Amino acid sequence: MPNPSPPSIRSHPTFKGLTLLEMLVVLIITSFLTTLLLQGMGLILQLRTQVSTHLHDLQHGALQEYWFRNSTTSLTSDYHNGKFIFQGNPKKFSGLTLSPLENSLGNIAPFAWQFEHHDQETQLRYQKADGEYWTISHWQGDRGSFQYQDAEGQWHDQWPPAFFKTTPPQLPQAILCLAQRRQIPITWLVTIPSYHGARYDLREEGW
Repeated sequence: MPNPSPPSIRSHPTFKGLTLLEMLVVLIITSFLTTLLLQGMGLILQLRTQVSTHLHDLQHGALQEYWFRNSTTSLTSDYHNGKFIFQGNPKKFSGLTLSPLENSLGNIAPFAWQFEHHDQETQLRYQKADGEYWTISHWQGDRGSFQYQDAEGQWHDQWPPAFFKTTPPQLPQAILCLAQRRQIPITWLVTIPSYHGARYDLREEGW
């Protein structure tokens, strides 16, 4: 009878640890991935902050522009001898408005818009009927001025203009506001619908 073959010896798998070179490679790759991850998170946080700031500026900027446009578009002339006849210079204009910020619409009230420069900062301020000022916006630098347009389309630094061929109407045709928001120049152009009209004085008719 043939001799039985000897039982086969199974080889068991052998486990060996990482070499020093392999560990260094793993550490370098891990460090590289961690750096990329942290940079990505930092970029995401930076973009989030920029977007939030941009949205904040848009919301507040739109509100500030609405306040300025609404009150200025509603300018109305005063009586020919009134004490609130419209006056303007590069840093301030004042008069009467049908849309004061502090009162309900339709109530005629004196108001003013003003640029105030102080300690290398400019403030755009609104003056209420009682003389109190509200700071609407502020920025670094001295940028901020008003200009006034006549019926012929010419711009002036003050109203009434210093040199004018005829007697100008109480109100300019348009007002230009040059301001700034976070170092970005902004331009608000407001047309005055009733610049031709003069306020009819009922007192002269005995009312």
